[in-house]
Order: sequence, then C-alpha cells, then structure tokens
Amino acid sequence: MMEKKDKTIEFLSYIKTPLSDDSIAVLYSANNIRYEKCLLFSDYVQSLLTLIFDTYLGDDFTSDEEKINHFKWCWDKNIKNFIEEDIWFYSSRESFDYFSEFMREVFYELPDKEGKKNPQVTIRSLWVSVFSYNNSKSRSDMDNFVEIYNILDKSLKNGKKSCLRVD
Repeated sequence: MMEKKDKTIEFLSYIKTPLSDDSIAVLYSANNIRYEKCLLFSDYVQSLLTLIFDTYLGDDFTSDEEKINHFKWCWDKNIKNFIEEDIWFYSSRESFDYFSEFMREVFYELPDKEGKKNPQVTIRSLWVSVFSYNNSKSRSDMDNFVEIYNILDKSLKNGKKSCLRVD
C-alpha cells in the first residue's frame, strides 16, 4: 500500500512541482531550445488557432468530415501565410497529426461550444503558456514543451521549399 502512495506522490510532484530556474536553463540548453524559436512557434500556433476559430461555421453547420476538411484547410493556409513571410514550415505527418488530434479533442468534439466559457480563450492561453520561455514549468510541463518544440523545430525549414499537408 505504501508503494502505491509513494508513486502517487511522485506523480503529483511530476505534474505540479515547479522546476528551479537552473534546472529549466539546463534542460533548455540540453534540448537546444532557443528563445527566438519559442516566439516563432508561439506565433505559428496562434496563427493556426486564429484561422480555425475565425473560419469555423459552428457545429450546427459542420459535419464530422467537414471538421476534418476545415482543419486541413486552416493548416495549409497557415503554412502558406508563413511562406509569404519567407518562413518555411514542412507539414510532417507528426506535426499535422499532433495538432489535428489536439484540436479534435479540445475544440471540434467539444459539445455546446457556444454554451461553454469561451473555449477559444482557454486554448489560446494554454499555447501561450506552453511557449512562454520564462514561465515556471513542472517536469511534466517541460517534457510536453520539449516534445512539441522538437516537432515544430523539425518542421521548420529555413529557405527551403515547403511541402504542404501530408495526405
């Protein structure tokens, strides 16, 4: 019984206890995380969210298939918008799947979006927090941040032709 309690405490510590500034700095260095890329990736995700939220017609007008197509259109449009700024992202299966699954779970499949306490604000705030370079982070937060940072970093291709969505 004590072992289960210890694992519970360890897990809660993993998701809740903030890392020290020194620990975060070491993890940033070990994972080659750069402040400028955090800003860029935050802009990239916020731009995607803006496209999704501003162009979504609502659940009453959108079938499940249209939700998928809507996300694909927003994804491609976001990449094209960044290309126009000479910032080239490659749409890997990994990056596309990560964000499409995220948006499906927290937005597209959320029932009664209009009756909820503005899920768009919550989703935007979450991503601002994820890419905030100077925020306090738990070990869990840091592990998730490093994962998504690396996914986007692999997708970033400076000066090379972009390959849009992987079908």
